[in-house]
Amino acid sequence: MRNDRRVKKVIDEKRSGLLYKVKSGLKSDRKFLEPSIVCVGIGGGGCNIVSELSNKRREVNLYCLNTDTLSNAKRSDVTSVNVGADYILDNRDSGGYVEVAKKAFKEDSAMIDVQVLRRADLVLVVTTLGGGTGSGGVIEIVKLLKMENTPFKIFAVRPFEFEDKRKEVADLAIAQLRKETDHLEIYDNNEFESIAEINKRIKEDMDSTIDSQLKLYDTIYGKYSDSFDRIIEETLDEVLTRGGPYYRYRG
Repeated sequence: MRNDRRVKKVIDEKRSGLLYKVKSGLKSDRKFLEPSIVCVGIGGGGCNIVSELSNKRREVNLYCLNTDTLSNAKRSDVTSVNVGADYILDNRDSGGYVEVAKKAFKEDSAMIDVQVLRRADLVLVVTTLGGGTGSGGVIEIVKLLKMENTPFKIFAVRPFEFEDKRKEVADLAIAQLRKETDHLEIYDNNEFESIAEINKRIKEDMDSTIDSQLKLYDTIYGKYSDSFDRIIEETLDEVLTRGGPYYRYRG
């Protein structure tokens, strides 16, 4: 009786160890499905918001895409990607010109895809509209995400009513975005008392979107994962149990 308990203990320990090693190996090779979520700030305002979110969720990778390389160089809390470095001379930004930003993001679309978007299961894009990079870059990013069939959601901030020129640029960008996608949340500065309040709302909405995506993955892959575990455990049981007499002899 005592030997039987010892055999069972040895088998259980070896099965647990082997199961952990197999699953860890598959995860490192990306053969075991896990959601990859990316949050991208576009332009100075969008990058500031993403930085201030101080994301603590390990599931989310933070990026800052900006044509202002000098601003990017000062960021250490997110992964910065310089856009249009070969197109915009003297390391300057888009200068508030939407078409310049569009051109820069289009020229670097392959680089953005490889470094930031590829293999992402969900992309959250944050931008403030009214400037060149935020208004122009976000449109090109949406086109790229649609081409790659990557699920995404846009969180965009509209300027104050008194910012006449920026408001016109923003409203034009919003009209273009609505033609491209329904996955769009607009936050109007005029409806909030402070930037901190806007940031809080965006973070809450992003968290809700992330939780919904993770729940979807649990639903879709939960049964697969359970079946996968059972198959490995049953296989290991069969292999290790055959060694039962050996363990009894050794005992």
